[in-house]
Amino acid sequence: MAVDIKDVEQVAQELQQKFDDFKAKNDKRVDAIEQEKGKLAGQVETLNGKLSELENLKSDLEKELLELKRPAGGAQNKLATEHKEAFVGFLRKGRGDGLRDLERKALQVGTDEDGGYAVPEALDRNILTLLKDEVVMRQEASVITVGGSDYKKLVNLGGTASGWVGETDARSQTATSKLGLIEPFMGEIY
Repeated sequence: MAVDIKDVEQVAQELQQKFDDFKAKNDKRVDAIEQEKGKLAGQVETLNGKLSELENLKSDLEKELLELKRPAGGAQNKLATEHKEAFVGFLRKGRGDGLRDLERKALQVGTDEDGGYAVPEALDRNILTLLKDEVVMRQEASVITVGGSDYKKLVNLGGTASGWVGETDARSQTATSKLGLIEPFMGEIY
């Protein structure tokens, strides 16, 4: 059986045609994969940006929460902090720049229309201390705002005993303090 050159050329052409068809299909598939990869990369980039934004927001909220947990309540808000800084700058150095704009923004909600300007919190506490010195009722009682119909406070009734001994001397038994619960009557003084 002799192989004819025409048969070999025809088989080679058919093989080349099938390879070209396969290559075209494979190139289309690879292009589709690359396009999908590009879309996914864009989505990952968008998600990473949003994740960074959320992390920054979380960090800011944690800082604000930390400020609120501080004794004396931390900074009330950014406007009050700005006003306090401008007010202190005015008191210390006479600089009134920016204070006029902040005066309106820092007014307290509970202030009457005829009420004055908001006073920074630290100065407000000093005013209450002075009031305590001047007003007998403030010496005997404190004002506490409650949101419900009752208020309870845990108080130390005393009774803690102590003693003084040398570093290696024997120690006698001491008493612990006693705690009590105060539930004041809700009413008005007139």
